[in-house]
Amino acid sequence: MPDVERRRTVYATTLVVGVVWFVLDQATKVAAVRALEGQVPNDLGPLILRVIRNSGGAFSLPIRLPWLFVVVAIVVTYLVIKALPDTKSVWLAGAYGLVVGGAIGNGVDRIFRDGAVVDMIDLDFAPLTNFPVFNVADIGITVGAAMVALLMVRDERQQAKAAGPAVIEPLGEGDERAVVDGVADDGMADLVGEVDTVPAPPAAADDTTVDPVPAPPGSGE
Repeated sequence: MPDVERRRTVYATTLVVGVVWFVLDQATKVAAVRALEGQVPNDLGPLILRVIRNSGGAFSLPIRLPWLFVVVAIVVTYLVIKALPDTKSVWLAGAYGLVVGGAIGNGVDRIFRDGAVVDMIDLDFAPLTNFPVFNVADIGITVGAAMVALLMVRDERQQAKAAGPAVIEPLGEGDERAVVDGVADDGMADLVGEVDTVPAPPAAADDTTVDPVPAPPGSGE
């Protein structure tokens, strides 16, 4: 597939998945508020539908900073847009769409629902009986992030496998001689450098005088 066509496919996949997941999240929240808020929870066996206004973090985490999650949604969207030009996998593009759709879905709740997110899915089976209540946006963020991590690990392994181990080729006769000559040349250069750096002995001063040898006694001088 040509790069231009692949890039269009990646962008389209991220956009479609993100929009679909955002719409699905908002639709389930509107339906849950209309049908369940202020009503008896709907027990479906392993699943209980109840409406909880969550002013904390994802999965009802006790983090009381609603505007922080709006900033997080913006940052996540920016990082995904920045990563798309280098994305080649359609599956990875779909995972990005899940994360962005979920992050924007919860971010919209923070802005238009008085800083609280509507959660409605409560699991009621072991070992998840005490699992926090969550929504469709949380599912997209969690599943998308897990897919991104797994796909990146897979791509790194495939690239490493395609590259293969490093191969060291044996040197030919000419290459061996060139290496030996190079080593010899380097050795001679080092030797010449050492000779050049040997300090010369100090020169004798010009005004040095030599004392005359005294004549032996009885020489008649």
